[in-house]
Amino acid sequence: MPRRPATKLNVLEASNDESRPGLANAQDADGTHLFQPESMGDSSEVKTLWGNAKPPSVEEMAWIETFGRYPNIDPDKGNLSKRVSLSVADLKQATRIIVYYHYLHRGRTMAQLPYWILLDEIPVGVILYSLPRLSVPLDGIKPMNVLELARLWISPDVQGIQTVGSDGRKHSFSMATCAVGRSLRAVKQDWFLKYPHMPDIHAVVSWADTVHHEGTIYRAANFVESGVSGGSMHGNRVRKGGGRDQWNVDYAHLKTRFLYKFDGPLTEKEKERLKRNAPADPQKTFVF
Repeated sequence: MPRRPATKLNVLEASNDESRPGLANAQDADGTHLFQPESMGDSSEVKTLWGNAKPPSVEEMAWIETFGRYPNIDPDKGNLSKRVSLSVADLKQATRIIVYYHYLHRGRTMAQLPYWILLDEIPVGVILYSLPRLSVPLDGIKPMNVLELARLWISPDVQGIQTVGSDGRKHSFSMATCAVGRSLRAVKQDWFLKYPHMPDIHAVVSWADTVHHEGTIYRAANFVESGVSGGSMHGNRVRKGGGRDQWNVDYAHLKTRFLYKFDGPLTEKEKERLKRNAPADPQKTFVF
């Protein structure tokens, strides 16, 4: 498969099994999952990866395999907070990257909001927020007032890097923490613009699978550990309306729950301002 250099973002108008062979997993020191897939196998393996979705074309697969490449990164180029930015992503493209690279190898359902993570304007990762699968209040907050930070993947090219600060001390190049922090400052507004008729967002929750990481990123981004759940083999139940719930191996893993509470929901004045300044034709960002 031909390799293409990392490309800058183009803005265009727009109206699973974790143990599967050939998909290696590793973990960085800050808890970010670094998934670097090997070359795809036969057609049956490709079908397993993409499930019922249409498999990527040859050209799209070339883009997926080169997504996030930034081999000649200069960690001392400037302040990281000024180099990292986010852009609301096209959901289909973001899901392709998540399914291929994230250790769960599957996307999400229900309402969703994805972001591209950009470093020096080059796409190097993805964050996906979604409504959580909850039917009861979480830490006293109603389910529809909570968003889940459901998926986070950042390219290994920009992880595990040490840089020297102005004080002469070595520091971690904390891409993940910086990206998550930026997303928390933007997600209330962006969620409202995408789903203006949904309830206000009061908090963000994320579950750290204890088999894969320790939640270091969430702690660094001011999430508070609020409990442990999981460890049950839910799934594969017969639904009342017919069919079965999908079962996945990670359902059996214990998960530490992290909660980030906002100071308050958007005010009516803020909502009016957002609606007034929103473009007439919403744009999504594509990288392919």
